[in-house]
Amino acid sequence: MIKGRFFTDADNADAPLVIIVNQAFAKKFWPNEDALGKRIVMGGMSADPKWITIVGIVGDMRHFGLDVDPKPEMYVPFAQSAYFTTIYVVRSNQDPRTLLAAIRREIQAIDPAVPLANVRTFENVIGDSVAPRRLSVVLLGVFAGVAVLLASVGIYGVMSFLVVQRTHEIGVRMALGAQRSDVLKLVLVRSLKLISAGTIIGLIVALMSTHTLRALLYSVSAFDTATFALVTILLGAIALAASYLPAMRATRADPMVVLGHNT
Repeated sequence: MIKGRFFTDADNADAPLVIIVNQAFAKKFWPNEDALGKRIVMGGMSADPKWITIVGIVGDMRHFGLDVDPKPEMYVPFAQSAYFTTIYVVRSNQDPRTLLAAIRREIQAIDPAVPLANVRTFENVIGDSVAPRRLSVVLLGVFAGVAVLLASVGIYGVMSFLVVQRTHEIGVRMALGAQRSDVLKLVLVRSLKLISAGTIIGLIVALMSTHTLRALLYSVSAFDTATFALVTILLGAIALAASYLPAMRATRADPMVVLGHNT
């Protein structure tokens, strides 16, 4: 309840007609006014219109999915406008599955001819509403994992190839007296420059794509600092490993063997 009151036993068939509306209803028909106390007519104007007074404004509910904007809704007391079907909501601290027999017994005590169908827990209702989205998220997660794996393999292959191409240069430097630590540092510094350039370009492109991604998300920011940082660190570590391992193998080999192999 946002404003006003709920229905009471006094809102019977002989009492003035009342109604409760949601926030979407109030904003649509009275965007700059207070809807509480306003009157409406259902079914069009007639010679003797039945005016209904708004006595309460409640929060919006998303019946058709979390990504669908709430629709204008109104609630009427059962005593003033009875329907042939009724939905009961039962709240309990017990396991809801153990309450089914008690609920069925109470309803049959009122009218044994009334059927009880489509009994679900609130968790099931929410689960059914988000099931299509959850499947899409799982598929996107799998594809994202495959994309990261392919990117990792590609980066490792490219960086390894670039370092292996410098094997002859490494052999020359080692033959001329260069220390292994100096050669290793030279290779890693050059690799870091390439990694930094690729990281900057990748982050710029990723940030530019968040505008498109934002349209596919609900109440979730398209810019997730943890995800950006984790992926950047992961790919950077893989690129460094791809540079470090071939360089270490080259510096540990006999320079004469390396030179003889390359010639």
